[in-house]
Amino acid sequence: MLNLCIAETQDFNEDVLNSLSSQFQLIPFNKDIPLRILLEQVDIFWFRLAYKIDDQVISSTTKCKYIVTPVTGIDHIDLELCTEYGIKVISLKGEVEFLKTVRATAEHTIGLTLSLLRHIVPAVLHTKEGSWNRDLFRGNELFQKKVGIIGMGRLGNIVADFFTAFGCQVSYFDPNTTNENFIKNDSLQSCLSSSDIISIHVNYDSTTHNLIGIKEFNQMKPNAILINTSRGGIVNDKALINALKNKTISGAALDVVYGEPENISEELLAYAANHHNLILTPHIGGNTFESFAKTEQFIAKKLVSSVYAN
Repeated sequence: MLNLCIAETQDFNEDVLNSLSSQFQLIPFNKDIPLRILLEQVDIFWFRLAYKIDDQVISSTTKCKYIVTPVTGIDHIDLELCTEYGIKVISLKGEVEFLKTVRATAEHTIGLTLSLLRHIVPAVLHTKEGSWNRDLFRGNELFQKKVGIIGMGRLGNIVADFFTAFGCQVSYFDPNTTNENFIKNDSLQSCLSSSDIISIHVNYDSTTHNLIGIKEFNQMKPNAILINTSRGGIVNDKALINALKNKTISGAALDVVYGEPENISEELLAYAANHHNLILTPHIGGNTFESFAKTEQFIAKKLVSSVYAN
């Protein structure tokens, strides 16, 4: 029987855990053991986003043959290296039909947008201090705002529907997709320059690294806000800070930042700590009890099928 080590078991679905224990020998995770050593001891390693799988932890002495990560973005895993060492990566990437039922990140996108427009964070801090001056926090409505979706994949579609329900005019830029329900922009510049709210929903790879930089911020409206619940490397941190400082755009809300969790830009954190036009949340877009339960059940079945098909 193959052994399985699950790194993040807090609030793990009990039914799934019981099912896995009948199929594999469960090995308790010990965070004090270096990951490189752990992967020399286990057959299957299950984790979400807390670790990077690269040449620092994988070598010719690696025993592990299955990396399981119930997430869609797998830029934290060196896929070529895994292939080289015969390690199969099992994730949610490409599971389009199943992922249509997982909407937590799309909901968080709307939450971040409303938080910026309605100044929710500073208003809450204000009342916690014992104050009650509503005039300090006059905000803006979503109704009739022009929303630009960058990337009209699964999440882009869901977010577009949500914004439409608020009465927004939604357009998008995605050279690989056509959606007749929304206005398609011929270029990224056209989408950026016409939108009051810009929401990013693209995969992260070499072609989208720093997709939004100095040039792109200069193409946006001064009143525009940027929402990123995709991956951090898509937005250039320094360019964003300069755009906020210079009032090139009005605000931004990020659930993802480049280098997370260990190497987040100190400048970005410092700016967010002292300015209310930048909201940072610690990659909690998909972090709901419902989405965890669904994805754990799905990935467990996918793992069992993969292992016992061989």
